[in-house]
Amino acid sequence: MNRILEEVIHRNAPIVDRIIAEHTAGYVVADNMANAVAETSFDNTSAQALVKHLNGTLVPACQSVVRDLDPTNQLTYMRVATRKFEYLVAPEEYFTITVVQ
Repeated sequence: MNRILEEVIHRNAPIVDRIIAEHTAGYVVADNMANAVAETSFDNTSAQALVKHLNGTLVPACQSVVRDLDPTNQLTYMRVATRKFEYLVAPEEYFTITVVQ
């Protein structure tokens, strides 16, 4: 796992615990360099599916739309609501955080 990512995960452990306590189905932290799950509260199959579909397909498409509209801007946060869940996605340079509520 990326050393920067590992440091961020450990530094924000109390925040993660608070998020999980507030009616959250789970979370996934994905390493953007390896396109792999770094930490998750889901089983491995579900976490890999979230990384593949959200981080691998939807986030790059949304980032492209934002850049097409304004080349000086970038996507910092995305919220996707479905009938069953709400996905909160925060893409960063080295990692992407996804919370499912």
